[in-house]
Amino acid sequence: MANKKTHKKNNSLLVFALLLILGAVILFALLIANVLGNSEVNSDIISNTSSAMSLNSENNISEVASQNESVQGTTSQSYEEYIGVDYAIEIDEWEQYICPENDEDYFLLVNKTHSLPSDYVPENLVDAINTRSDRAAEKMIETAEKALQAFLLEGAEYGVTNVTVTSAYRSYFKQETIFNGYVNENLHKYATREECEEYVNTFSARPGESEHQTGLACDMHNLSGASVAFADTIEAKWLAQNAHRFGFILRYPEDKVDITGYQFEPWHFRFVGRTAATEMYQKGLCLEEYLEQLNQN
Repeated sequence: MANKKTHKKNNSLLVFALLLILGAVILFALLIANVLGNSEVNSDIISNTSSAMSLNSENNISEVASQNESVQGTTSQSYEEYIGVDYAIEIDEWEQYICPENDEDYFLLVNKTHSLPSDYVPENLVDAINTRSDRAAEKMIETAEKALQAFLLEGAEYGVTNVTVTSAYRSYFKQETIFNGYVNENLHKYATREECEEYVNTFSARPGESEHQTGLACDMHNLSGASVAFADTIEAKWLAQNAHRFGFILRYPEDKVDITGYQFEPWHFRFVGRTAATEMYQKGLCLEEYLEQLNQN
């Protein structure tokens, strides 16, 4: 009986041991499965993170490329985009005149301290087709005259249809006649001729000191004669606000009399090319101030 009891006890221990081993195996299998499962999850996380980083990098590159294109676009903007004013006319055929390649050729300064000799005559003078009908064709340097054509064609699109050129190129001797005529007309008001000439020289240039001799300037308005009253017209305001778009400046502004030496002339426009004219317009400079800045630079 004792042996049977002992044998039965041993069998029970064996079964218990087997159960423990089986439980351990199952537990180990579950642990391995859990580890492998987490590894796959971690792999997915790493994969997703990598994809996100890659996508973000591509987006950044694309954004930088886009920004570079935008910057490059800024440097190559057309004049209309830069200024914010589109041309109403087809401007392509006029560009070469409005914005000449060598614009410094048109910076000639003529005033009371910078004069021209009596024999100076500009080259390439042509008839100004916008000359007032009651006189012979006025003349201008071809580039300036072509730019003026575009200027007034644009004006016509905005209702400025009655402005015409009343005076453009003048020779030294024609200016001499004009100046002396004003002096003789006003001589009775002054004790000496010198005093009268000083007065006349506030609104009329001495011979050799007139911009008209350059062939780059013109007087244009819609009155019977040049008058400051022109400044109050819609046409004069449009011309003053848009001249720079066609390479012209209002040469004798009301606020620059102490610099130019001449009274306000809302009818007198001077060609310098669009680049310079635009800078002068935006900064409120007259030609003397602009050229002084250029010299300083």
